Amino acid sequence: MSKFQVKIVNDSSTVSIPEGERLMQNLKSQGYELFAQCSGQGTCATCRCKVIEGLPQEKRTASMYGPLQEKLKSEGWILSCQIPVNNDMTVELFKPLVLTWPPGSSLAKTAPAKAAPASTLSPTAQKIRAVLPGFDCNLCGYPTCEQFATALAEDKAKVDGCHPGGALVLERVKSAIAEASVKVS
Repeated sequence: MSKFQVKIVNDSSTVSIPEGERLMQNLKSQGYELFAQCSGQGTCATCRCKVIEGLPQEKRTASMYGPLQEKLKSEGWILSCQIPVNNDMTVELFKPLVLTWPPGSSLAKTAPAKAAPASTLSPTAQKIRAVLPGFDCNLCGYPTCEQFATALAEDKAKVDGCHPGGALVLERVKSAIAEASVKVS
């Protein structure tokens, strides 16, 4: 079986992946753990990456885009769990949702992004933000979890907008909203 080289531009590493194997699943075996709420089924969009070279537009399928919003598609994002590696590639991982970088990577000790200082959020938004995962993945339609929490506190967003958090985060958000006596959308 042939192996292909996949360059990760985030940390300038190159990994070798067997032909036909899925990108996300093989990156994990090489020390890159991408957050994937759906465990690689192509339904959550949290494992997204950009294929800079090695996957022409005409070879991209609808399943490779899954539930990605149009904005993310237009920016070049695609689901790593749905990409079969059939030639050499150059990819950029979505850094906020890379849970683990391999040992020796220049990003291995990168700390997760910190929440905005509590003083910038209303008391209700602070309670909601405390239960959100903090990935700033934009799947809810807001650039940051802080902005999503603020929108929820102001009744301007749907309570089930945090797709990466799944059912567990949804229940926590509902509880935080109920505790803060905010009307749920």
